Amino acid sequence: TDTAILNFLSTSPGYTSGETIARNLNLSRTAVWKRINKLRELGCNIISSRNRGYRLISTPDKLLPPFIKLKLKTSIVARKVIYYPQIDSTNLKAKSFAADGVLDGTLVLTDYQTQGQGRLNRKWISPPGKNLLFSVIFYPPIPPAKVFQLTLLASLSVCKSLINIARLNAGIKWPNDIYVNNRKICGILTEFSANPDRVNWAVVGIGINVNYDPALDPEIGTIATSIKKEKGKTQNRVDLLCNILEEMDRLYAQFLSGDFSQIRDEWLSYSIILGKPVTIIADDEKEEGIAETIDENGNLILRSFQGERKRIFYGDLSLRIKGEESVDKTAT
Repeated sequence: TDTAILNFLSTSPGYTSGETIARNLNLSRTAVWKRINKLRELGCNIISSRNRGYRLISTPDKLLPPFIKLKLKTSIVARKVIYYPQIDSTNLKAKSFAADGVLDGTLVLTDYQTQGQGRLNRKWISPPGKNLLFSVIFYPPIPPAKVFQLTLLASLSVCKSLINIARLNAGIKWPNDIYVNNRKICGILTEFSANPDRVNWAVVGIGINVNYDPALDPEIGTIATSIKKEKGKTQNRVDLLCNILEEMDRLYAQFLSGDFSQIRDEWLSYSIILGKPVTIIADDEKEEGIAETIDENGNLILRSFQGERKRIFYGDLSLRIKGEESVDKTAT
């Protein structure tokens, strides 16, 4: 109902009478009045005029479903939006929903995680109400070997939105991070359930430092950044989130059509590791070489300094560009 009222007001050029809203939404005028007041309490600037009705001036930067749906234009991603003020982890909750069965593209988001999780079982650090913390549930008709394609799709969506909306010089660091000025701004964690030949569901969790300054936290201050730190001003989170989801929706439709090669090529154009010497650490083993490209499933092709090529599969590993300090404390 809140979303319907906001949509109705947002598409009206001027004032709209309570009677008109009530008639079109099959509500009583009293119900409309109550919902308008509730929206005002949530932070909506809705003005009213006797004999003219209501007019929507602005909505707040709050991650509530009505405010997201008002600005969002997608077909699959975020068709259903589930919000929690505080939660243990959006990925944990999303995995539970995914196993029970929900709409493909369902969005789970929060303002604060008590058990934010990254790769390698590391904690994702984020203060309340400052950043973007969300997970998207997918039911892709693919074999398990291709599930990492969803991580590439998600990282491309975030990277392009940081460039287009926040005007940052963002780039993608394989396997799952977004960097700005050599510091991490976003991490992605993809988890899934599968049979031997098919993925049952996949959950893509995303954490983005938006309006929090990591310099305030000595544990990550020198290795992480945020939009606010880079730009010197706060970023509207709802606008950024909607742009990411719309880009993800476009890429997911392309993905479902079977055309991953174009997504891969676009991902490569934003990579910050290609052609650079890197060190990969996994299970206390170290591999060194030049990051040459990624294959059709998103695995890294590493060329050793002796010229031998090796495929590095995505998993519990750490990649460091030569001369770069580890950023695993903030990995997601």
